Amino acid sequence: MPRVTSLKAQALTQLPFRMLSAADTSLATLGVNATGPADLAVVVTDPSRPIGHLQVETTAPGCVLFLDNRAAEGNLHGHIRMLGRDSVMLFPSLGAGSIALPIVLLRSDNQMVLWGQGATAIGCSLELEGAERMAAIGDDALISSGVWIRNHDMHAVIDMRTGKTLNPVPVDTIVERHVWIGQNASLLSCRRIGAGSIIGAQSLVKNDIGEFLAVGGVPARVIRSEVSWGRDVGGITKAEYSTLRDLPPPSFDLITAK
Repeated sequence: MPRVTSLKAQALTQLPFRMLSAADTSLATLGVNATGPADLAVVVTDPSRPIGHLQVETTAPGCVLFLDNRAAEGNLHGHIRMLGRDSVMLFPSLGAGSIALPIVLLRSDNQMVLWGQGATAIGCSLELEGAERMAAIGDDALISSGVWIRNHDMHAVIDMRTGKTLNPVPVDTIVERHVWIGQNASLLSCRRIGAGSIIGAQSLVKNDIGEFLAVGGVPARVIRSEVSWGRDVGGITKAEYSTLRDLPPPSFDLITAK
């Protein structure tokens, strides 16, 4: 089973929340600007705590933006476009980490994006095609600048002899816990990046990547196995290792968490 988040659905249902419409003036306090011909339901856990600056466009009804902003520090910035109906974008447990999303484009009906607890991004753009498709960014992921995640080629490639469309169908894209995606890397029609893995800068990933692998290149290939990473140059912290806590205890000393 994919290891994405320790968050349980029941925990979300037990949160105090307030639902705001796109026309609610309280959205300005939060830093959310909702536009478009269709209304948007914005669910927040603290209607007075700013999340940063988020531009959200909706063109079809039934879309929801969920923000658990009780610990938010105003570091969420981005542009989200929901072109289909009944799509959802979830940001549970916003905190101090910076999340920059230059463009998130949900093209079809009934799509979902989950942004895991403690996951950060210097610049991650994400594009989904296909009804009922989803993308998940796992807990404690680190995404560098210029990264693109697409679940489909986005335009048809046609065999001119037969008229057959050659593209694979859109997929669900799962980035598991504690994954590091390097600068200007691209994930294209990639189903899974395994927990703890490292995607090298400027890599093109089109195949599934297992756990604790370092990959790089165009197309990406395995450079090293049984590795992971830490945000501190001195090593991995206890807090980071706990993100992968269903693994056996490490045989090495961890650096002290800050």
